[in-house]
Amino acid sequence: MNSKKFSDAMSEIDSKYVDEAIRYKKSGKKLGYIRWGASAACLAFIIAVAASIADQAQNQIKLSDNSSNVTVRYTSNPLFTQSSSSLIFLTEEELFTYFNTAIFKGRILSLNNIELNFNGDKNYRAIAEIEVETVYRGSCNAGDTVSVLLPCPVMTGFWTEDTETVSSMRAGMTGIFMPIIYDDTSVREQNGASLALKEIADYGFADGVRYAFLETQDGLVFSRSSYESISDATTLDEIETYILNMISK
Repeated sequence: MNSKKFSDAMSEIDSKYVDEAIRYKKSGKKLGYIRWGASAACLAFIIAVAASIADQAQNQIKLSDNSSNVTVRYTSNPLFTQSSSSLIFLTEEELFTYFNTAIFKGRILSLNNIELNFNGDKNYRAIAEIEVETVYRGSCNAGDTVSVLLPCPVMTGFWTEDTETVSSMRAGMTGIFMPIIYDDTSVREQNGASLALKEIADYGFADGVRYAFLETQDGLVFSRSSYESISDATTLDEIETYILNMISK
């Protein structure tokens, strides 16, 4: 076919077919972009999920067979949970005898929030690392660093009922603490799961109100209504004298 015949043949092609071909070509490119974009989004999602799983595994506290159907991990994003509880009424004397508590003075080194997942039922708490300075009762020694399970997470703006004292705790504070001593019988059962508390902390508070006396920037914080005989105390030295008197009886 010479050049004239080729030109004549081309001129006979209906312009609409040319337009359709152009539109098809553009559509094909767009479809390719869509497919590539979808693949990239799926890859990003997979990476995010894998990173989340790896982060949870890294932050998870290893438990033994003494615990079942439960996981415990450190978390920087504890969820707010509404709680309602009523404290058991205890006299001042009973606060020192009702539970098997250690009593020591120390400085809070760190506070780390944790998530307890009882077979799908999630609770949020915190673990305080405390450097012991003076021991009034118990087997720990001055210079030891002990861990205490708190009944709530600790963070600015986060508060649950019956945790007023513990919620004031911050790293660097000095205080006198009266936590329960965990042993092999200290087990938390919930939603078909069980947690041996000794595996995550040495001690734990019976509640978040009555078992800590804290030196804060705003003064001495403790449950003054629970300790009426020292309700006007302003220093830890006064609390120390009171405690020594109570445990000597």
